[in-house]
Amino acid sequence: MDAFAATRLAAGVGFLVIAATSDLRSRRVRDPLWISLGTAGLMILAAQIAFRGLAWPAWLLLLSAATFFYAVFFGDPLFGEDGFHARPIRIVLLLAAGALFLVSAGSIPSGAGYEVLPQLASMPIMVLVYQGFYRLRLLHGGADAKGLIALTLLIPAYPDALPFPVLQADARVDALLRVVFPFSLVIWVDAAILSLAVPVALLIYNVARGDLALPQALLGYRAPLDPFPAHAWLMEKITARGEHVLVLFPRRGADPTGEIARLRAAGVERAWVTPQTPFMVPLLLGFMLAFFAGNLLVAVLGLAR
Repeated sequence: MDAFAATRLAAGVGFLVIAATSDLRSRRVRDPLWISLGTAGLMILAAQIAFRGLAWPAWLLLLSAATFFYAVFFGDPLFGEDGFHARPIRIVLLLAAGALFLVSAGSIPSGAGYEVLPQLASMPIMVLVYQGFYRLRLLHGGADAKGLIALTLLIPAYPDALPFPVLQADARVDALLRVVFPFSLVIWVDAAILSLAVPVALLIYNVARGDLALPQALLGYRAPLDPFPAHAWLMEKITARGEHVLVLFPRRGADPTGEIARLRAAGVERAWVTPQTPFMVPLLLGFMLAFFAGNLLVAVLGLAR
């Protein structure tokens, strides 16, 4: 295994173990951890560029990605709950980062030794893509998005980890995937596939308790309202018309106190809840799977050789 790949593997596992532990305990992962992981990734990449003498566009891509990355954590955002806010300094910085990306991406040389540069070009793009995923609720927590953004900087290109990964596509397909399917996306897909075990486990748990009601048995479990379980979202409510309804995908972060009081006033003692799943655990496992096994989607689609 390449020294840079080994360093990235050790850093990723170390930081994600801390993140998973925090997520299990409190369902929160604080920003300093992701800032530190992303910064470590930028430093490792800078050393790699210098040590291997990569062409100058690699430095511009690093600066572009760094600007987009730190903008996630520092300063006031352009878009808030109440809409768009014109913040001149922030807009200038983001436009400069975009210009660096365009200049570097349009100047990437071809030929032997430069195959990694198109993969590095995914860094600024994926920082923005994961923020978009969060806004579209494809990622349910801010820590999920920030974690994937930091991992994008830690592993901006497919690592040289021979004899791993075990699952590899045909050479031509693999060359294409390395450009259009960044490694952090492989981590997310592997983690998402592992997360499919959660509804299966919930179904088994509910069947064992005699609470087989679909589809809610795949999404949650019945729990007493007093005391309300920690790290769960309420799936039942009483509407303004007095109707007792089931909400399969409740709004995250809502205070359930009022809904609990209305349910109890209606004579409900136990209600369906959906657990706040600690995504950092499958993300840690997905990270290791991506390194050693590869892209599980390649196996699912029958593209592995």
